Amino acid sequence: MPVDVKIIVTDAPPLITLAAAKSLDYLLYPVLPVIIPDAVFFEATNAAGKLGAQEILDWYRDHMAAVRVEPTEAFATAQLVARAGGRQRDLGERAALEVIRHYPLAQDERALLLSDDRDIGRVIVIDPDKLILLTTWDYLRQLEEAQRIQSADAVIEAVRAAGRNPRLVGTASPGTPPTNRATEAAVGLVSCNRRSLPPVAQSCNTPRQPVSTPAEVL
Repeated sequence: MPVDVKIIVTDAPPLITLAAAKSLDYLLYPVLPVIIPDAVFFEATNAAGKLGAQEILDWYRDHMAAVRVEPTEAFATAQLVARAGGRQRDLGERAALEVIRHYPLAQDERALLLSDDRDIGRVIVIDPDKLILLTTWDYLRQLEEAQRIQSADAVIEAVRAAGRNPRLVGTASPGTPPTNRATEAAVGLVSCNRRSLPPVAQSCNTPRQPVSTPAEVL
């Protein structure tokens, strides 16, 4: 039975790292829907001068048919608190956890969690059979192995040249079950699709209507 896979970016560092290397389109190469919790998107873009912020905004606006900024109660509540002069901690993490807990996954669906948060692994216990964790470094290496990019190392060098020192840690040792599941989801589906689809934001599924980001985010 075919497996339907979605990419959920669960924290801001993967977006910032890929933006710093001018490589955000790599998120679209597996031809999968990309979901970003609204608070994670906000954390990556709320400061105009922040590294990668403008690139992320422009990329999202160019690919709204493939990239969804998912609204959360956590972010809506934080906005109300902010208007009253307060502040909430760990907002991105709480919004990501809300999306992971409540995003519906059918029996034949999986969610690939792209995260550089050292603590994100604990969320896998929510549904270990359907949630697949990858760091940015894992993701780049698997795109390289699938021959969709020339070099994961070259991307990292571009990030460092932009002034960012990314975390180069994988989720597991080669050959362990988490890595195998991730490879099946992220790379296997790419191999299936690349015969007929170019490496840009096209979907094997029916395209969704664009979802506008809340005005407070943009």
